[in-house]
Amino acid sequence: MQHHTLVEMARELRLAGLADALELHADNPTIDELPFTERLGMLFLAEREKRHTNMINRLLKASKLKHAALPEEANLSVERGLDPANMRELYKCAWIGKGWNIVISGKTGTGKTWIACSLGRAAIRLTHKTKYYRIDDLLYEMNLARKDGLLFKLRERLSKYALMILDDFGVRSMNQQAKADLLQVLDDRVGKGSTIFVGQRPYNDWHEFIDDPLIADAVLDRLSSNRFHIKLKGDSKRRSEAKLSEAGE
Repeated sequence: MQHHTLVEMARELRLAGLADALELHADNPTIDELPFTERLGMLFLAEREKRHTNMINRLLKASKLKHAALPEEANLSVERGLDPANMRELYKCAWIGKGWNIVISGKTGTGKTWIACSLGRAAIRLTHKTKYYRIDDLLYEMNLARKDGLLFKLRERLSKYALMILDDFGVRSMNQQAKADLLQVLDDRVGKGSTIFVGQRPYNDWHEFIDDPLIADAVLDRLSSNRFHIKLKGDSKRRSEAKLSEAGE
C-alpha cells in the first residue's frame, strides 16, 4: 500500500496525529530502519499526544479564563505576599483532587485575577474541567435559568466542574436570592470540586458583606475547611503600568 494512501486512510479514521507522523516519516529515510514495533509505537504516541493537545485546547476555550496567564510566568515574590514554595505546590493542583478551595484577596490591580487564571491554566494542563465566572455574571445566568425553568440543569452542570473560579466577589451587594444562589452553587460542589474565590474583601470581612447570618455562616463553613488563603500585597500594577506609559510619551 502506498504511503499517501496510508495517510489518507488515517485521516479518514480521524487519526490526525498518526497521519501527521506518517507524513513526517516520509521525509526521514532512517525511520525504515527501525523495528516494526518501535515505529508503530512512535505513531501511536504521536496520536495520543495530538488527542491530548486537542483536549487541552477544548478545555481552555470552554473555561473562558479572563487572562492567558501561564504559571511559569507568575511573579511569586514574597513582596507580593506570596510564598514561592507554597505556590509551586498549588500549581501542581493536588488540592483539586481533594476538593480543597482557595481564596485570593488584595487591593485593586494587585494581580488577583491573573494568579487565579494561572492556577486555572495549571488545572487545565492536567485535564481538570475548569470554568471562570465573574460573580455577577454567574448570578445573572442563574436568574435567567430560573425564569426559563432550567436552573436545575445549570446547577448540575456547575457541580461537574473540577475547578470554578469566581471573580470580583464583594464588588456589588447581593440581594437575598443572589445570596441563596451563591450558597447553592457551593453546596452543590461540596465533595465534587474546588473553587477559587477572588475579591478585594479580606476573608474575615465576608460575614459583614453577606449580611445574612445564616447564609454567611453556611458559605464560610463550605470554604473554611481545607482552604488556602492568598493575600496579595503591593500597589496596583495597572497604575504602575499607566505611569510608565505616560513617562514614555
